[in-house]
Amino acid sequence: MKAYYYLLFRIYRYYKDKQNENKFEALFSATAVSTTLISINVITLTGLVGFFYNIQLIPSIKYIVFGILLTGILNHLLFVRAQKFLNYNFQKDKKGGVLIIAYIIISASFTFIVGNYNRKKIFEERRKNPQTEQTKKPASLQSEIENWFKEKK
Repeated sequence: MKAYYYLLFRIYRYYKDKQNENKFEALFSATAVSTTLISINVITLTGLVGFFYNIQLIPSIKYIVFGILLTGILNHLLFVRAQKFLNYNFQKDKKGGVLIIAYIIISASFTFIVGNYNRKKIFEERRKNPQTEQTKKPASLQSEIENWFKEKK
């Protein structure tokens, strides 16, 4: 938990010091950035589980949006709003900054790697089962209008 509080502290101090935000804006930024990081990690892990166990855990984008909003609300209410991360007397040091940047880079890399494997798996499944793809294109509105005018002549 202390590592997460340190992450919140560093995000908060970055927006407070470097971006010259007031306390409310810095807390909001800490909530937004930390929620984004958590959400990306959770979505990546569900993609990894779906890859290995061939299960679709997220059936719609609506669930992703709802999950991100719920994560943001809980993150703010449980961790950021209480401002416990400011009571730990953390210091901004180079080692902590490097670790946070490494965490962000590793998370982003892992997300792209898992996404690439899932994409390859989807393409292989489509190649093996072509009947699941749509073989006939639906008629466009323009072609329907042209056919209607041809029938009227």
